[in-house]
Amino acid sequence: IFSNAIAQAILPTFSTQVLEDNQESLKNTLSWGLRAVFFVMLPMAAVFMVLARPLVFTFFGGGRFDVNSGLLTSNALFFYSIGLCAYGGTKILQCCFFALKDTVTPTKIAGLSLLLNIILNALLMFPLKIGGLALATSISGIISFLFLFFILSGRLGGFGERKILKSFLRIFAASLCMAGVCFLVNQALNLAWALFCGALSYIVFCFLFGVAELRELMRKFLWEIRRT
Repeated sequence: IFSNAIAQAILPTFSTQVLEDNQESLKNTLSWGLRAVFFVMLPMAAVFMVLARPLVFTFFGGGRFDVNSGLLTSNALFFYSIGLCAYGGTKILQCCFFALKDTVTPTKIAGLSLLLNIILNALLMFPLKIGGLALATSISGIISFLFLFFILSGRLGGFGERKILKSFLRIFAASLCMAGVCFLVNQALNLAWALFCGALSYIVFCFLFGVAELRELMRKFLWEIRRT
């Protein structure tokens, strides 16, 4: 939902910058879009992975949704979460391609991703069952994102890949630490406290690891408050 919202909001900006032939602004917008997706999607993926079982059993457990159903669903959630960040990033990259009036490249990559997904499904569904299907989707989604990323990078002559990578690694580190907090608090208390403490710890770890996106979002939020 978040990545779709950003993609819909960012597409008109991409289109305007392409029409104005403002490639530098286009690169900056693309970089910011990807980093914003990482900032939200990485911690969400970490939460879904480390709290897959308590989340599934809390929201869906009961009635005909027995223990076996819960285990199968949480297993699928865990493996789907691996590709969550790539799904969001792909939406942003596709919007940039569309703004550049190139619908062929994303379509070709989507076709290759579908073919790869089918092959991986056949390979992973037997050893991992439903988890294998989810993992196959995640792997094909990550590969699709990487193809689009490097193709677009070559076309634009780069768009701050080093900055994006540094941001990704810092957010990843903050998300990893937050996942540890969520796991420990869930073991000691309950799911609600785990989510609350996880959210607070993520903000703290973002400051500790120097995640610039948090400061940028806070500056924009405070600026909007001053405007009103």
